[in-house]
Amino acid sequence: MRAQAARRNAAAIRLGRVSLTVASIDEPPAFEPPFDKILAVNNMGMWSHPASMLKALAGLLRDRGLITIVSQPRCPGATAETTAAAAAQIVEALEVAGFDTIRVETLDLSPPAACVMGSAPGVVRTD
Repeated sequence: MRAQAARRNAAAIRLGRVSLTVASIDEPPAFEPPFDKILAVNNMGMWSHPASMLKALAGLLRDRGLITIVSQPRCPGATAETTAAAAAQIVEALEVAGFDTIRVETLDLSPPAACVMGSAPGVVRTD
């Protein structure tokens, strides 16, 4: 994924506008400036502690920054209902982590993909 992102963002990387980092959600590197947006695609189910990880990610976002968690269930027999259930779990996890203005958009794929977006609460950083 990093190699693909590097190819797609080569010009922005050369201009110093984009920096790519590979890291574990369980041990994210320290980042100086807060992020405007965070995107996670089809991996939240692999996080060891989703609730605490979402709270940590909120701390990496600027006030009112946006997080988007995408889930396209790939289990055998996945349906629109499977996607809706996954979206509901993500919504609940974001609420517990303090995100608000949460909304869900569904992409008409087979099976459908849910894009769950939420805004970070104001002032969550501790630095």
